[in-house]
Amino acid sequence: MLPLKALHTNSLNRILFFKAGTLIGVPAYFFVAHFLLIFFKTPDIPPTASQEPYRLSAEETALLKEGDIIMRRGHGFVSSVINELFQTGYNLSHCAFVAEENGRPMVIHTVSSELSGVDGMQMESLEKFVEESVRGTILAVRLKKAAGEAALPVMYARQFLARRIPFDDKFDLADTTKLYCTELIYLSYLKAFKKDLFTSRFQTDHPNFLSLSALLDTTLFEVVINHQAAPLPAL
Repeated sequence: MLPLKALHTNSLNRILFFKAGTLIGVPAYFFVAHFLLIFFKTPDIPPTASQEPYRLSAEETALLKEGDIIMRRGHGFVSSVINELFQTGYNLSHCAFVAEENGRPMVIHTVSSELSGVDGMQMESLEKFVEESVRGTILAVRLKKAAGEAALPVMYARQFLARRIPFDDKFDLADTTKLYCTELIYLSYLKAFKKDLFTSRFQTDHPNFLSLSALLDTTLFEVVINHQAAPLPAL
């Protein structure tokens, strides 16, 4: 895969645009997307279909561990914007932590109320998360840490869940009072390991934004499940 700097730079060049002679960047673009979502009230849920629901196999579900990150492409306008905005080479628009609750596989993530009816931090079943994904887009990765360490960030994600942290519709890492999906991963890692694992973003023009491409860095993550057409290439 391309180095993160190249991924970020290429993505940024694609989405910058002019309005009234002013160059507008990532946060403003998301603001426009958020406004359009509210205006047109386009749901980010899969349409009713006659085909069988999208599922992980029992073997794939058994592979997942607490602390893994599961990514997907969602249905709807916002998911399309994110997928086109930050082209990673994969169909991706959202991410979540895998967690276990009373023996059940769950996910912890943060979503705008305009998409889910609940604003910000929430927990739902892994089954529901996969079912609401575009078929064939699930991709799960695991942080390359010693056994047990990769699950530590979920403890902090649970704390954010308990505090009902709202969704960050400004997509700003500098503001930790609200969280967007990759910001949840970033801040949970920061608190668990006392170290910023995503410093490559400082080489870009938008250091306070973390795109999904950061979770595809094979120096940090190993692939657990990949439903997409091609395997993640090594750096």
